[in-house]
Amino acid sequence: MRDDVSRRVFLKTSSMAGAAVTFAEEAYGAARAAIAPAPSWVDRPMRWAQLTLVEDDPGKFDPRFWLDYFRRTHSDAVCLSAGGCVAYYSTEVPLHHRSRWLGNRDVFGELVKGCRDLGMVVLARTDPHATYDDVQQTHPDWIAVDAAGRPRRHWASPELWVTCALGPYNFDFMTLGHQPCLLGGAGRGSRPVAPQRRPVGDQ
Repeated sequence: MRDDVSRRVFLKTSSMAGAAVTFAEEAYGAARAAIAPAPSWVDRPMRWAQLTLVEDDPGKFDPRFWLDYFRRTHSDAVCLSAGGCVAYYSTEVPLHHRSRWLGNRDVFGELVKGCRDLGMVVLARTDPHATYDDVQQTHPDWIAVDAAGRPRRHWASPELWVTCALGPYNFDFMTLGHQPCLLGGAGRGSRPVAPQRRPVGDQ
């Protein structure tokens, strides 16, 4: 009798396990089918470059140097500084800080156009980790706070405020900042990249 019970339990358990595996495989297949295929450009680049600008670069750097560097190194994709803490194009988004050295130039657009002429894939890099006094005064809820609830000054650049990673600055304001990178200007048309944040604890 004990063997019969064990046999019945074994058969029942095996049948249930087989059904569960079949269901899981079907669910996995359906999930994969629902995921949009990756865009064709993602498999093309084999050598990436990254050019990270600082605020005074527009007043002193030569884009032709970097475009020639990309050509000589046979880079076929690049990540370029676009906006966020500092915009390197003539942004019209209120409170989006333009580089004080930008003048009438569109440095980001110049670089995108040059890279496109080289046949490169371009990603626009945005850095939303910090902002200036006008933003802190207008939207104090956009600023990170310490354990005592005090707004956090930047650990390396005391003229800046650290933004809240989970607040409206990142999800609403930066979305507005991304749109000109994608849609505006003849030299634009880059692809967005997820905003890059430095860990707020690195001091």
